[in-house]
Amino acid sequence: MVTPKYTNAHPQLANVAINQGKNLADNFISKIKDKPLKEYEYKDLGSMATIGKFKAVVDLPNFKFQGLLAWFVWMFLHLMLILSVRNKFLTFMNWTWNFIAKDSSLRLIFKNDN
Repeated sequence: MVTPKYTNAHPQLANVAINQGKNLADNFISKIKDKPLKEYEYKDLGSMATIGKFKAVVDLPNFKFQGLLAWFVWMFLHLMLILSVRNKFLTFMNWTWNFIAKDSSLRLIFKNDN
């Protein structure tokens, strides 16, 4: 979707797609009620990614940083976005166990052509 702010289309991120879907649902309801439709414009709050143990990058609108601090910020934010306390605790325990046990399995499924 091209807008004046994003002339080459919006970023291909899950957050963009989720927010576009919510806007579309609201517009369907507005259309039924003969109300004006709202245009969608993505507000970029930044991006984060882990790139290894103790390594991450954080790209916010006003500043960027990387390394250990970014890794802790990524972990904290993702734990806080998990809905229930039980799920937060289980995820934290799973992360801790994988960290201690050095379990870095990628959980890939390979198809054998034989």
